[in-house]
Amino acid sequence: MASATPIPRYHLYGENDPVEDFDFFHIETIRTRSKPHGWSLGAHSHAHLFQMLMITQGAGHLVDDTGEREISPKMAVFNPAGAVHGWTFTPDTQGYVVSFSHDYLGGREENRAEAERSALHSASNLVFELEREDLRRLTFCLEEMAEEFGNGRRRRDMFRPLLSLALVLLFSKKADVGELDRTPGFSLFRFRALVDEHFRTQRSPDFYAAEMGLTTQRLNRYCRLFAERTAAQSIRDRVILEARRLIAFSDLSISQVSYDLGYEDPAYFSRVFRKETGEAPADFRARHAV
Repeated sequence: MASATPIPRYHLYGENDPVEDFDFFHIETIRTRSKPHGWSLGAHSHAHLFQMLMITQGAGHLVDDTGEREISPKMAVFNPAGAVHGWTFTPDTQGYVVSFSHDYLGGREENRAEAERSALHSASNLVFELEREDLRRLTFCLEEMAEEFGNGRRRRDMFRPLLSLALVLLFSKKADVGELDRTPGFSLFRFRALVDEHFRTQRSPDFYAAEMGLTTQRLNRYCRLFAERTAAQSIRDRVILEARRLIAFSDLSISQVSYDLGYEDPAYFSRVFRKETGEAPADFRARHAV
C-alpha cells in the first residue's frame, strides 16, 4: 500500500531554501509567483509565514480543507502560518501577496492592536469581502509596500505601519477571530498564543499542558505532530526569537535582554543563545546593525 504524499511546507512557494522565521517581510505580485507555475499553486503550507492576498484583476480559486472558493477582486484572503491552502488563477490575474513572520509587527503581545492579535491567532484561512472604501485603502497599502519593496530605502519604517493598517482593515470587523477556545483540548494556535503570553515567566511544558487541560505527554505528542517540535523546544524557540528581536532592534544591553527574558545570569543566557543560533549575542547584534 502506497503511503500518502505529505503536503509540502515551504518558506515561499516552491522554494526549498532554509526557512526564514525571523523578522521576515516580503511582497510580490500574484503574477510573479504564479505564472512560472502555470497559474496553479498546489496545496501547501508555510511553517512560519502569515500571508495576505488580494486580487485586483482576474479571479482565483482558493482550495483548503473546507473545499474550493472563488476569490474575486472585491475580496482579500488571509492564510495563517501552518494552514494548508492551494491556488489556481486565471492567466490575466493581477494583485499582491504579502508574507510576514510572527515577530515582524514587533512589540509585545499585550501592546498589539486587537486586529493584529486576531490575525496572528487565527486558526484557518479567512476570506474577507471588502466594502468599497476599505478596498481602496487596502489597495493603497499594498501598492505602497510593493513600490518601496522594489525601489525604496525606507522599508522597515514604511512596511510595519502599512502592514498594521492592512490588518486593521481586514480584522477590525472580525475581532472575535482570535479569541482562545477555553475548552480542554489541543489547538496549535491556542498553544502558541499561550506561549506568547507567558514565555517570559513560564518555561515548563507542565504549565501549558495544565492550561489546555492536557497531560504533558499528550501536549508533547500534539506538538510533535503539528509543529515537529516538543513543547519544550517550542517554548525555547519563542524565547530565542524574542531574544533575537531585542538584540537586533532595541537599545537594551545583552545583560538587560537576558534579565527581560527571565535569565538571572547573562553569561548563561549568552551560552544558551550561542547554542541555539550558532553565534554570540554581540556578533548577532553586529550583523544586524543598520
